[in-house]
Amino acid sequence: MKVCIVGLGLIGGSYAKGLTKKGYEVYGVDKNLKTIEYAKENGMIVDGYLDASCCLNFVDLVVICLYPNDVIPFIKENLNHFKNDQVITDVCGVKTSICYEATSIIKNAYFIGSHPMAGREKVGVMYADDNIFKGTNFLMCPIEGTNEVATGVVKQMAVDLGFGHIHEISPEFHDNMIAYTSQLTHAIAVSLVNSNANSEVVKFIGDSYRDLTRIAMINEGLWSQLFIENKDALIGQIDSFINEIEIVKNAISSGNIDLLNEKFISSKKKREVM
Repeated sequence: MKVCIVGLGLIGGSYAKGLTKKGYEVYGVDKNLKTIEYAKENGMIVDGYLDASCCLNFVDLVVICLYPNDVIPFIKENLNHFKNDQVITDVCGVKTSICYEATSIIKNAYFIGSHPMAGREKVGVMYADDNIFKGTNFLMCPIEGTNEVATGVVKQMAVDLGFGHIHEISPEFHDNMIAYTSQLTHAIAVSLVNSNANSEVVKFIGDSYRDLTRIAMINEGLWSQLFIENKDALIGQIDSFINEIEIVKNAISSGNIDLLNEKFISSKKKREVM
């Protein structure tokens, strides 16, 4: 199968690496010539292009690995270049705003939104590593009436990349759950790091702080878009979190050990099954 990866960053490069290993004929598109050269020199792609129109018309599968705000503009700019019956997917962490519009404007091909639940705190093709997908979750958001053969192509790609669990869900359910499991956790990590400006804090850091704040090493350009694109769901989750931490705060203030123990036991039981 011939595949075009649009955007050879960490995720796009990792897709290219993994799919090439599985025998796919992979082509790359990126705005940076040095990125394309790196990917080609390191065997990730057969060839690469600065202009997507150079390869969109002959590949079977297109994987758009761009920031959320760039996906729909890219599709609109290339509507005349997509091949008939081509399968198109993306990797964005928000789905509702992308899936419905992409499906409505693409007439001759099939769009199936997807989200690989994997990543690193580093950015760029030089950090590409297909091992980040092994055993992780892959979320697919085909809307009602999506071609089943096209959905199968994306699912098989996920299998070939080594994802451990593949789930088909609605775009709306995806965005609501991701607001909690991904976006809220990043918001908490960022807020925790920024909540204390004492320069001596580094002397008191242990594993718990490191574990909780690892994701504060954030790609600000990407995550600011993810937060804003999913703001309603994320704000709802932030409000729920504030309510829960207020309960803990009040229990501490009133010396309510029983309530604290109840919260600790509850969280421990929930975390054990995750």
